[in-house]
Amino acid sequence: MNIKKEKNDFAGAHKKANNEKYEAHSKSTLKRHIETKFRTTMIGALSRFEKVFGDLWGHGLKEGELTEEQKIYREKWQLARTEILNNGNNQMRAALSEVDNNTIKYNKNQYNFFIKKDNQELTENE
Repeated sequence: MNIKKEKNDFAGAHKKANNEKYEAHSKSTLKRHIETKFRTTMIGALSRFEKVFGDLWGHGLKEGELTEEQKIYREKWQLARTEILNNGNNQMRAALSEVDNNTIKYNKNQYNFFIKKDNQELTENE
């Protein structure tokens, strides 16, 4: 085998390995961002319900400080909260699984710099 072909083969294998590593990193970055957004959505929604309706189940009170009515509502709230979190986690896992079925390439910010010589003007097309 000649040296030029060996260099090309090595360069091609190196480029392929770098692309695969970049795609794996892009995929894990996207999955991390999706997971964060799902969790933020679920927890944020639950927090809003607690803020608006929490008085019904004595949000922030200890178990011994609750009225009988608040105890009933607290039990219902815990069931609803658990169902919401379970459903959200199931949907998040499904979305992350969908990501695994795709090839992902993260588009980084790209900046183009144009260099001009002294006294040279750039045209609109440049």
